Amino acid sequence: MLAEFMIHPTDETHMSKTIARVVEILEEAGVEYRLGPMGTALEGDWQQIMTAIHRCHCQTLSEHGRVVTTITIDDRREHPHHLDEMVPAVEEELGRLAERARVVGKFRGRDF
Repeated sequence: MLAEFMIHPTDETHMSKTIARVVEILEEAGVEYRLGPMGTALEGDWQQIMTAIHRCHCQTLSEHGRVVTTITIDDRREHPHHLDEMVPAVEEELGRLAERARVVGKFRGRDF
């Protein structure tokens, strides 16, 4: 199963600190994930994914007065999708790499 979720604290304009904590929770949970600019995609079974999202939501809520979490689920019985297959499938149709889609894991030369 694949899922994508977005967490929006209503009292926060800069989200990097909140999202960094979400990433730590996902890594602790051992769930496969891909961080995107507007959401985070997960791969796993129902319980893994829902538990991880629940932990992320609760942690964010503990730091903010109000939080809205949106979840999109892609659940396919036959031939389940995998995160690593999604972009390459589009690139196969393109007949080339979608370079702008390949920023996953690249350090962008920023000082932290």
